[in-house]
Amino acid sequence: MKKEVSNTAILLFAQTAKADALHKQLAHNSAVMQVLNTNAMRTVKSSGIDYFHFTEQEQHGVGFGERLSNSLQDVFDKGYESVICLGNDTPLLTLSLIQDAAAALETGKAVKGKSLDGGLYLIGLHKKVFDKVSFRALPWQSSGLAVAFHEYIASQNQKLLVLESLADIDTEQDLEDFLAGKDARDSIIRMLLIALSRKRNNYKHLKESLSYVLFSKPLNKGSPQAA
Repeated sequence: MKKEVSNTAILLFAQTAKADALHKQLAHNSAVMQVLNTNAMRTVKSSGIDYFHFTEQEQHGVGFGERLSNSLQDVFDKGYESVICLGNDTPLLTLSLIQDAAAALETGKAVKGKSLDGGLYLIGLHKKVFDKVSFRALPWQSSGLAVAFHEYIASQNQKLLVLESLADIDTEQDLEDFLAGKDARDSIIRMLLIALSRKRNNYKHLKESLSYVLFSKPLNKGSPQAA
């Protein structure tokens, strides 16, 4: 979706919730992924940057690496000089991080946002250093991806901005860790719990889980106070 003339575009590389439900190791994952999709799209739209959402309908190729590299090439072919690529499974991705990535690209740097599991939640790349074959061959969906991407950028003699590391949600354990985390945002937690409750049709579970997350595990709403 193109809004205005720009050198940078965002590629939201994320399947529909129904398609993701076939791949994620999450119970009731269709409802969870719908919440994550909605949250990611809201953040992307708020940036004001041109964006394209590539679901399984727009993606083409065999395997994750080929589909992603083809999608990046498709966006570059639309006339953009740089692309910010992100997925839908990092609920704490903020508008500020996207803006930092866009600003770095404007100065000629590449960008990486590392996931806590060693993957990447955000990639900022220039067309002039996009080597489709080498990019496709990176160890996608593995714990070695962040390091390999760093080496890839170094091989292109380009400076790199490294964003803060964030947790992503790929498994049931990831979801539980996020819901119990101190840095999770209230609104996202509520949406996830409501989605899970509707899927399980269990209001009691929702009430107990919400009380535990919001009161037993205090959220990061400011500096810690002395006991």
